[in-house]
Amino acid sequence: MTVGAAREFNWLGESGVLTRVNSLTCGQERLGFERGDGMFVSMTGLLIATRNLHKVEEIRAILGGGFRYLMLKDFEDAPEVEEDAGTFVGNATKKAVELAKWRSRLQDKGCEDTFVLADDSGLEVDALNGAPGVHSARFAALDTGDPGNSASAENNAKLLRLMKGVPMEQRGARFRCVVALAPVPKLREEGSSPVCYADEAELGTRIFEGLCEGRIGFEPKGRGGFGYDPLFIPEGYERTFGELSEEVKNRLSHRAGALAGVREFLARPRRDSTTDEHG
Repeated sequence: MTVGAAREFNWLGESGVLTRVNSLTCGQERLGFERGDGMFVSMTGLLIATRNLHKVEEIRAILGGGFRYLMLKDFEDAPEVEEDAGTFVGNATKKAVELAKWRSRLQDKGCEDTFVLADDSGLEVDALNGAPGVHSARFAALDTGDPGNSASAENNAKLLRLMKGVPMEQRGARFRCVVALAPVPKLREEGSSPVCYADEAELGTRIFEGLCEGRIGFEPKGRGGFGYDPLFIPEGYERTFGELSEEVKNRLSHRAGALAGVREFLARPRRDSTTDEHG
């Protein structure tokens, strides 16, 4: 069974406890933990490149509480990044790098995040030659030309219409997720003006991928999850993602598989995220 099983890591250490401090960073309470020797260690900051609270909650559930989380809704001036690449890797990388450069320019205002985490994901159906793929979120809108994403019900209805008459043994599909993790470049002083070495964001970006194999059901089932979850039956199960609990889904999902790689990478000791070798 192909699933995105995530390894478990003890982020705080055996003697560490979560600790709140009074200092604020961009309106966010900084979080960290106090080691056994009394030293306070700041958490790694993660800016999640989405305004979708459900996705943020899913990511937090998978990565755990050892990070200081931010999302785009926390910033009124956060730029919109157009996802116009032809691949999941291209879209995820573009979002992560552009937002990392934007965050770097804010560091002189007392704002500093360690990484920007961006993902792109979608459904690939074998009988449709891999469609909807990168167009998963606006699958139905491709027919109408309407801007923006389509409603999930419309996307599911189109998928079922295209799959009409396809037997179960030919309804193979998978969710694919690509996560890009870009370091926020440090501002450096050159003369009297701060200079952002923005190429560091692109050069230091890591890519992680997760897959969840399964098949497409004949009708929507379940009210959980979002998107194509009510139609997708993961391999080894008879119920859809829409019927399975969040705990089970987070263990099996394509996003869980990609984030397991993120979590393992961030657990490694490092001096500076921009000096690591590229993986």
